[in-house]
Amino acid sequence: MNGEIDIVTRRTLKPDWQVNAEKDKNGGAKLEAGNLSNQDPLEAERVALLAITKKLVTAWQQERDALQRAQEIKDNAYTNSIGYAITEAAALAAGKRDLTAGTTDFTVDKDYENRFFKLVSKLNLRLIESDSFFGYFFLQVGQELRFGMTSGTGINFKGSRYVMYFNPLIFLDMTPAQMISSIKHEILHVISLHLVRAKRLYQRYSPLAINLAMDIVVNNYIDPLPPNAIDVKWLNKNFGTTVVAFKPLEYYVDEIQAHIDIARETDGETEVEDSLSDAAMSSPGVAEAFDIANSHDLWSESDEVDGDSQQQLTNKMVENSEKGELAGYLSGLLSDMKKHRASLPWSVYLKRLVGSVAWGHKKTTTRRSRRQPERLEIRGTLRKRRAKIVVALDCSGSITDGAFRQAMLEVLEITKAYDFEITVVECDSVIRRTYPVKTMNDVEPRVTARGSTLFTPVVHYANQMQADLLIYFTDGKGEKHLKVDPKHYKILWVLVGEEAKLSLKNPWGLVKHLNQTFEDYDMTVDYERVDGFSMNNQEGFSMANQERDWDK
Repeated sequence: MNGEIDIVTRRTLKPDWQVNAEKDKNGGAKLEAGNLSNQDPLEAERVALLAITKKLVTAWQQERDALQRAQEIKDNAYTNSIGYAITEAAALAAGKRDLTAGTTDFTVDKDYENRFFKLVSKLNLRLIESDSFFGYFFLQVGQELRFGMTSGTGINFKGSRYVMYFNPLIFLDMTPAQMISSIKHEILHVISLHLVRAKRLYQRYSPLAINLAMDIVVNNYIDPLPPNAIDVKWLNKNFGTTVVAFKPLEYYVDEIQAHIDIARETDGETEVEDSLSDAAMSSPGVAEAFDIANSHDLWSESDEVDGDSQQQLTNKMVENSEKGELAGYLSGLLSDMKKHRASLPWSVYLKRLVGSVAWGHKKTTTRRSRRQPERLEIRGTLRKRRAKIVVALDCSGSITDGAFRQAMLEVLEITKAYDFEITVVECDSVIRRTYPVKTMNDVEPRVTARGSTLFTPVVHYANQMQADLLIYFTDGKGEKHLKVDPKHYKILWVLVGEEAKLSLKNPWGLVKHLNQTFEDYDMTVDYERVDGFSMNNQEGFSMANQERDWDK
């Protein structure tokens, strides 16, 4: 009988740590017998492991504080023995000061690591059952602990692979469903190519605006959200914006950055970030709460690799994870990811064009004088590299404001190393507006289109300003023949839309699409100048593909 009672007791009563945890969570409410049988086993393991984690951190803090107090007592005793205070440098010289006292980093042993990652593995098994793509993708990702991270999970690119980091103090404070959502959150950052795209955006926007925007983009697809997650509702409530869900990254960045700029003018440079940085640091190196302002600091630690190699690896991981039917939103995200490498394919050709444009000469000691090569004291000359660029925008509505701003980011990034001038020309059947651009702050909202599209006005304008390069963003629908010929500059047509075609019979330059796959890159292209000179050989001569009547 006593044995039967003992069995019933073990089945119906919860361990002390679980009772205490439930009391803390429910305000001390008493537990009903029998609840344990209905409890998620992962939830029980989570609560137990969180309690152990807090106990380890507390013990480390107490040891650290005791060492620091001991050092203070030692300092005071030494000061009293000599009768006067001395500087820290003098104390160090006298061997009376230990700078390492109480400064050891918090670490855990292998047993703890094994237990924690065993829980993560069980979460992933559940993820494979519910969202197999994310589960199989996570199997290919490295895993490490990082207690100083101000988010439950984080990811970066290290050692030719993605590594996901966990802060158990924050991660274990979620429910199992929220922990799974946190893992999905990081994977969505990867397949949205945020780690690659952020490198370019950080040069034009504040880290806070980018962090918020990227989290909003991926959190649109997550349910349930982890605690303190940033979503559209949070942004509208706290920033006073009126943004909607499922918009491109650039849409959110622009809206958030505009708010931050206004707030900084009123509150100062740091107050905006400080208002969002509420993470509690129990000590240096240990974070206990989520902090959106620093949640993606890990990305800056990623290995320096070119975006192409990183995306090729990402594509391979995606292929390995596509087992079974994908959710509709996920199919769309993966399709966008595979197209992104060429979402600005013209940038590869733009780099070649900008580098090939020469204007004037400068003296150099690396080259001998052509007129007097025997005289080594006379410096030679090199062509100055500069770009006088016209960026034409077909304002008929074929390209969105967000896509055009992203394109301008690419133009400015490529030309920043040169002495350049950029002029934006907005045109439909006539030129509606022109303005110079040096930074993204100079890019203005598009004017409203009033008619059909003609390319000739922009070509005529580029002729008049003696442009070195014309970049034309358009849907390709215009006249079949230009009324004026381009004069001694290159043209790069960037067509918007996969099915877009340029109406001109002779494009007088390269035609590329805004959406194009990596395999379509022709890195050996021989870009012909309209005056017959090839950019690959400035002294060569070619009349390929030219309709010009040279007898005129």
